[in-house]
Amino acid sequence: MQSPLLALPTKETRDVDLVKPMSHLIVKNYEQDPATFADELHGIAQVRQDATGRASTETTGRDLLFRYFHIIEMLELRFPELEVPFTWLDSFSHDQVEQTALAYEKACVLFNTAARITHVSAQFNRSDANTDGLKRAYTGFRQAAGLLQYVKDSFLYAPSDDMKGPSLESLVKLMLAQASEIFLEKTIHDKKGDGLVSKLACHTATSYASLLTEWNDEACTVRVPYMWHQLVECKSNHFTSVAHMYRAKADRAAGKHGDALARYRYAEVKARLAVSQATLDTWSLATYLRPTLPVDATAALKHLAQVQLTNAGEACREAERDNDVVYHERAPDVDTLPPLDQTSVATAIPIREIFSQSEVQKVLGADVLPSLVPLSVLQNTSVYTEEQAKLVRAESARIDAANERIPEAFSALNLPDSLERFASLDGAPLRPCIPSSQVLDMSDELVACQACTRVDRVLESLPKRSAPVVSTLDDALADLDTDARECERGRVQHAATWTQAPTASVARALRRDIHAARDALATAKENDVGMSRLWDEVREDVALLERGRSAVSAAYEERAHVSPSMDLIDADLSDPEPARRLYVELKAHLNALERMPLERQAMLQELKQRVRHDDISRTLLLHRRVQNVEQTLFAQELGKYAPLQKQIRHHITLQSQRIDVIRDALERLATHPGAADVRRHWDASEGAARDMNERLSRAYNAYTDVQRAVAQAQVFYDDMSYSANQLAAATERLVAQRRAERATFLSSAGHVSNEACATSSAATPPTTLAQDLEALRMNESHAKHRGGAPPPPPPPRLSSSSSFTSSLAQSFGRATDQAPTGHTMSSDYADKKPVPPPRPPRV
Repeated sequence: MQSPLLALPTKETRDVDLVKPMSHLIVKNYEQDPATFADELHGIAQVRQDATGRASTETTGRDLLFRYFHIIEMLELRFPELEVPFTWLDSFSHDQVEQTALAYEKACVLFNTAARITHVSAQFNRSDANTDGLKRAYTGFRQAAGLLQYVKDSFLYAPSDDMKGPSLESLVKLMLAQASEIFLEKTIHDKKGDGLVSKLACHTATSYASLLTEWNDEACTVRVPYMWHQLVECKSNHFTSVAHMYRAKADRAAGKHGDALARYRYAEVKARLAVSQATLDTWSLATYLRPTLPVDATAALKHLAQVQLTNAGEACREAERDNDVVYHERAPDVDTLPPLDQTSVATAIPIREIFSQSEVQKVLGADVLPSLVPLSVLQNTSVYTEEQAKLVRAESARIDAANERIPEAFSALNLPDSLERFASLDGAPLRPCIPSSQVLDMSDELVACQACTRVDRVLESLPKRSAPVVSTLDDALADLDTDARECERGRVQHAATWTQAPTASVARALRRDIHAARDALATAKENDVGMSRLWDEVREDVALLERGRSAVSAAYEERAHVSPSMDLIDADLSDPEPARRLYVELKAHLNALERMPLERQAMLQELKQRVRHDDISRTLLLHRRVQNVEQTLFAQELGKYAPLQKQIRHHITLQSQRIDVIRDALERLATHPGAADVRRHWDASEGAARDMNERLSRAYNAYTDVQRAVAQAQVFYDDMSYSANQLAAATERLVAQRRAERATFLSSAGHVSNEACATSSAATPPTTLAQDLEALRMNESHAKHRGGAPPPPPPPRLSSSSSFTSSLAQSFGRATDQAPTGHTMSSDYADKKPVPPPRPPRV
């Protein structure tokens, strides 16, 4: 199954009579008999009816719309003043909108053309990379984006919500996001590099996330269905998972196993979130919106998300297993990793390129009404219209650049904050010392969660959780030491006949894990101490935030009451009136500067209005017999706009002068003697608020660090308790097995040497191990001195009789006659090796 793609809903229209108004214009403007063009006029009406009706296939509907748009452009050249009540319905809300301008008809037709293209592209089979379905779908969505972009740039006064600038911009982003998704599918099918796939997936996920943010904004004009929100949100999380999974593959290949493991885990989290969001409320769609998504959209989306979850989960478990066994790298927090790189390959195809394609040219057909007006006149009119558009675009760009310089100047001069510093000169109250909104939000959060009490309780409980784990590990080591002593005692007693392996070789891995767990506990204890020390430093400030907004505000006011030190020489004894007049003058200049963008916008609207009502076609018709007169006529006609252009340029120059005046006035006010006392009070209040903001922000950040570390510490001690119990159980099994082996050995050897041992013990008094070793060394030394071979070692002494051996074997539940004859030490610990102890969290 392939990923479901969204198609645009088509706009519905009402039937209109085009024949009568065009016949009237033929008589009025061209003084010809409309009956001569009756067939052409009825053919134009029929093309509109076919293009706006129900076509047999989506491809046929697209081609009819291409043909009708071409006819509208020809009509616009011949009948620019044509006014017909065109009625179209909003594609999302079905609100009815009526306009008489032919430009509105063109915009709606282009919108429907883009919608038809998306319907055709969404139906292609993209599951097989060998076919051209992926390529054609990718091109189709880029074409739809180009048509919508042309509508946005060319038709500035859209009467319906779905065709307004922000709405069209949002739909263009949706088309390009889906084109990026298709290109990503092709890249994955072709098995390109993991780094490239990660960049493409990250760009696709970011595009869907920005769309979701835009649609959730209350100011968004496009009213997309809620089901579209669900699909876009699910795809955003899905492709975020894909991006991190492929980046993890690249990191793993580069030897960054810790980073790869962190990204695999994050990819699995995002994939699981996408699976939970894969159910679409298709029932909530209106009937006219249901064709925007395939019938099996929910099943396809669930399958896509589930496959990604499976792949991410398997890759994550494999990475964790390899890291635990081989690499032992710590997986950092994914937020601390470098952000994923992005690359964009999907761009909108301009409308000129779309209509220049051979497939589109075949369906456009020949010109309509060719004998009505000379085509050269129409072409020159179109060229002049383009010259007008260039003029308007140039002035608009100049105004936009001037408008951008105003916030830049405000930022450079620190306005309006630098002016509010002197507001009390004009009677405004002195600036109070108040907390920032960020600090108040922190206080609200801490009041609700009772931070201090919870953190104190957890920090107090951490040392108590370490002691049982340490005791368990110490007991396990003691059992291993006891087993080692018992084994060596048997080896001394039985010499070469002793077949049991030393405890040190059998329990080497177990001892290493126990020591590693003890080291981890020691490190965790140090971290706990550091965590407690950090908490002690900030607890007082956190407690202040926890007491609520009123307590925080009171602390700020108390801090502000500490007035700055001021000597008598610093006292402001100057007349504040000149400083007040300078402040009022500066305020007036600032207000005038803030109004200037609106004034220039009014000038630009006037220019556009003049351009809109300017018609050069009649002038061109009068001069059509004159050769190469077009450029001269264009220059004369465009000269009508020179006074308004000059007014705009003068206004921009005045803006630069006002900025210079404001800068000079601010500098003089900042050093004016009459404003010294106001500056001093302002600086004191602002400095106190800034210090308190920084201090409480640091305390809050430290609290979040401690809270996170405490949570990690609790998880760590839970894991350590489990690991210690596993190690203790493994130790117990190993020791019990080895004791049973020794008991078996003693019981099988007891009936052979029992009589010899009894005789030897009756003839020879018992000696210690040290005495036997000393006697052995003396015998070897004596043999060497005499040049002979050393005497054989004394026979091994059993520390107990055969009855003790039998009782020992019975105590472990092993029958003597069922004991193995040789040493077959089973690796029970190797079969059930406990999980290595986790690393302690860091503060």
